[in-house]
Amino acid sequence: MTIDELIQQIEETERLIDVYRNANEVIVGTEDQIYSRRGLINRTVLRAAEIGDTIVNILERRLAAMRAEREKFGTEDHGERR
Repeated sequence: MTIDELIQQIEETERLIDVYRNANEVIVGTEDQIYSRRGLINRTVLRAAEIGDTIVNILERRLAAMRAEREKFGTEDHGERR
């Protein structure tokens, strides 16, 4: 992954954290390899109060890991973008 791709993922994750913090409902579903053309299967709608904090916590951990990875890029190529 390039530094530009990583920065893009960081920005998208920051956006998603805001989305889930402000959501009223979260739709959760599964996707099966065989039936993936039909989209999500086994869907359920949960109130954000039931699952929103869990999703935000997961995204925040991912964001921290991506930021640490970004710091490694800065160390490896002395601040130059790849």
